[in-house]
Amino acid sequence: MKKILFIGISLLLVLSLVACGGGDNAATPTPTPPPAATDAPTPPPADDNPPPADETEAVTFGVLIYKYDDTYISTVRAAIDKYANESSVSILLDMQDGQGDQAKQNDQLDVLIEKNVDVIVINAVDAGSAQGLADKAVAAGIPAVFFNREPDKSVMESSGSIFIGTTASEAGVMQGDLLADLWEKNPAYDLNKDGTCQFVVFKGEPGNPEAEARTEFSIKQAEARGMKMENIQREPVVANWATDQAQSQMEAILGANEGKIEAVFCNNDDMALGVIAALNGVGYNTEAGSEKWIPVIGVDATDAGLEAINTGKMAATVKQDGDAMGKAVVAIATNAALGKPVLEGTEYVLADDGVSVRIPYAPVQQ
Repeated sequence: MKKILFIGISLLLVLSLVACGGGDNAATPTPTPPPAATDAPTPPPADDNPPPADETEAVTFGVLIYKYDDTYISTVRAAIDKYANESSVSILLDMQDGQGDQAKQNDQLDVLIEKNVDVIVINAVDAGSAQGLADKAVAAGIPAVFFNREPDKSVMESSGSIFIGTTASEAGVMQGDLLADLWEKNPAYDLNKDGTCQFVVFKGEPGNPEAEARTEFSIKQAEARGMKMENIQREPVVANWATDQAQSQMEAILGANEGKIEAVFCNNDDMALGVIAALNGVGYNTEAGSEKWIPVIGVDATDAGLEAINTGKMAATVKQDGDAMGKAVVAIATNAALGKPVLEGTEYVLADDGVSVRIPYAPVQQ
């Protein structure tokens, strides 16, 4: 035991001498040299999710559509999707179907505001409700862009918004010109040879600015071209833009007036197709060159409408360019979402009213 204790004490003494000794023979540790100087800054910590070098700005469009199953509006929706995908700005579309119900669309607007979208694009179910829609957007600090279904000018002025659409009267004027041209070239269209055109006009919706203007100006322009016009129904036939409604009402009209109708104006191609279906049912307008044939003139130049013209069932239509409207909506709404002047860098100019951009119509005939 003592031997072990002696050895332990000896080891402690040796260790003490090594630790404290500083003579000529003491080991001197080699200092570590400092890092070489460099002009490069110290790199920041690595980012686990670095942005791509070509990252673009991103915005969300809240888009309120009055009714998805409207044929013309379907072409505008497709164009909005197309041009949003092609944009240099990353655009997310949050599109809502109002299903022709203004109360539903009001609720959809509330949801889009809660989502804090960057711009609200509005195709109002009821243009008369546009002020309320605009006021909600303004209160939320979100810019609004209206299209196709035109609100009163005061709505845009009070909310600082803009409307993208056509000039409603222009389609009616073109319809009147198309009928006058047909009447001049084809005296046989005057079935009773009385020098007066007995006609029927199918209206989209009472109070809708497009429907009212197309109805009014188609007749006025035909008269301005020297035609005598007589509406055998006295009032426009309201068919709410719908093919089935136009067909059923035209069938009833034919039951009392077959052989007396010499022309039909329709506010859109969908209603014109319904009218043609009714005429086909009694042997009229079955093909080009048919002896039993009545000029039917629509608006929109939908694919189905153009096919009816090509097969000789419809006389003419007026093209409302859905692709051009969708392109304008995307360009202008993008600027609004980014807080830029809405027409900056675009091909568009304000109309004389100072609150709208107008997409031109064009006549289409056999």
